[in-house]
Amino acid sequence: MKRCDTILIVAGFGLLAFVASRIGWTAVVHQLMTASRAIPVLVAVSFMRLVLQTHAWRIALQQEGVKATFSELLGIRLASQSMGYLSVLGPALSEPMKINLLKGNWNASATATLADTGIYWFTSAVLGLAGCVAAAILLAGSQNARTLVGVALLFALLLTLLVRQKPLLQRLVAALGERAPGWLRKGAALEEEIRTFRTRHPLSARSMLYLDLLCQALLVAETAVVLSYARLPIHLPMLLGIETATRVTKMVAGWLPARIGADEGGTAAAFAAFGLSPAAGVVLALTRRFRDLLWCVLGLSWFAWRSRKLTRDQGPNGALLPCKQS
Repeated sequence: MKRCDTILIVAGFGLLAFVASRIGWTAVVHQLMTASRAIPVLVAVSFMRLVLQTHAWRIALQQEGVKATFSELLGIRLASQSMGYLSVLGPALSEPMKINLLKGNWNASATATLADTGIYWFTSAVLGLAGCVAAAILLAGSQNARTLVGVALLFALLLTLLVRQKPLLQRLVAALGERAPGWLRKGAALEEEIRTFRTRHPLSARSMLYLDLLCQALLVAETAVVLSYARLPIHLPMLLGIETATRVTKMVAGWLPARIGADEGGTAAAFAAFGLSPAAGVVLALTRRFRDLLWCVLGLSWFAWRSRKLTRDQGPNGALLPCKQS
């Protein structure tokens, strides 16, 4: 582990301890004991979301001619998300890892994978905007107006970048002309393939959109599950506002390994803003962290098993060994 990663992890644990001490360790432990029974339900709901995300990804891959079994895609998703979750690079590591672990044409795999990611981010931004509207209704006041407007503009900008049909890199290539490097030209061509995915495969893109919208609903359901076990009131506008605050925290603190301390602090602040116990916010973040660490164990275990299997199937020079005849 690099020294920088170690420093960030220590800082994250320090932030977590600071948040818990400000709220009160007794309140946090009490809420955690009350809501601990929600963990199996939370894991079940999260697994349903994982299955739906993988199915949407498989649809995109099939349209681009990339063949893979559902179990293989599930393992790749878990492994890549685990590496992104535990590192400072986040999606910058997990998305290329997903593409590289797939068999077949790299361009086709990249097009399908990034198109799937783009559609999921689109639904995430839609939910974020809905959360901003809900928060504006619940937290009416000038002191919250600037923050909510800023967050809403951030999600609106993301939506604009995702829905535009014309590639951005192509303009840069055209501006540079013959001076444009080869990697930039390849990137522009790949971006064009990704942006035209929904026009080339409209039915599949629509199916993926519906699946990802259902995934967003399951994320909101996770918050509702923890609140119900913590015996706190459940209202849809409040759930949307909390989920939006959680999403903003992930975007801001994505560089922190496992977002230690940041998730707890951001969720506690969101709960306090909506008049709920900050300790319950810390508990929501901790239960989700337990879920994420469980997926990390499963994903990294699958990756280790796959690596050993590939090593056994290859000869000393990297060539595949012939199958034994019975």
